[in-house]
Amino acid sequence: MAMDATCQIRMDGELKSQVEALYRDLGTSFAEAVRIFAQQSVREGRMPFRPSLKTWDDMSAGEIDAVLTKSEQDIAEGRVTSQDALDKKMKERFARGRKQAV
Repeated sequence: MAMDATCQIRMDGELKSQVEALYRDLGTSFAEAVRIFAQQSVREGRMPFRPSLKTWDDMSAGEIDAVLTKSEQDIAEGRVTSQDALDKKMKERFARGRKQAV
């Protein structure tokens, strides 16, 4: 896939420094992470995660129950992975230089 377009975003400098350090530690770049996000979004036809503005403290007991029930379903159906396993997968992916989303 040719990289023939540019995307510019503005963000807080401290956030940019933190996210660049995170992806550098994972063996990749922030730009590559944005490309992966875009590929996953297209593949799934939605954002590749469920964004939420509410913290646990802002949620009702019913909302918390719904989130926990969904989490239990995800676990039972194998849709979760540990952070260590994901980090290992990402490092392996970038070590091989593949051009596909994880």
